[in-house]
Amino acid sequence: MQKSLINKTIISLAFILAINSILLPVILPGQQVKAASSISKDDLYTGLGLMFLLIVLAGDKDKTKARVNREDFYDQNNFSAAEIEVLAKIINAEARGESYQGKVAVGAVIMNRVYDPAFPNTIRGVVYQKGQFKPVENGSINLSANSDSFKAAYDAINGIDPTHGCLYFYNPTISENPQFFAKRTRVIRIGNHVFLK
Repeated sequence: MQKSLINKTIISLAFILAINSILLPVILPGQQVKAASSISKDDLYTGLGLMFLLIVLAGDKDKTKARVNREDFYDQNNFSAAEIEVLAKIINAEARGESYQGKVAVGAVIMNRVYDPAFPNTIRGVVYQKGQFKPVENGSINLSANSDSFKAAYDAINGIDPTHGCLYFYNPTISENPQFFAKRTRVIRIGNHVFLK
């Protein structure tokens, strides 16, 4: 939003400069315009060039954040088919045997991590981050995802989040690292998984 305001201001200033230096002398020729258009063409081009540079730099600054805005990107069209497939596969591997809500919840945790600056900003990056998901370590992520897992992936990408913003989940009966999860805030239990912030 701030970038948009900066861009609009720069464009408005460029428009005013163009009117003052180029358009006014053409529309109102004569001495009375010279006082209003005292900017030389070299100064005009330099100013326009600097404004263009500011617009480009403002755009690059936002790109270096490498973070997507959750409200703007709750849409599967913003993710490639390969990313959606990775999400469906991790849902399938982590939530096999869970309810549909449990599958969506696992997908929501992945998506919450995508939008959180502490984690990678892509689905693939989150799923394959070292030491995060057992199915990546044991290879079960390579199993084909079923239709429910794909549907849950689309729901999670489109903003359905039964976990209310959780970044972690685990199954307390088989967890290998209960002390890590004990330090987190428990939010909800869905099926065999406990979801935490």
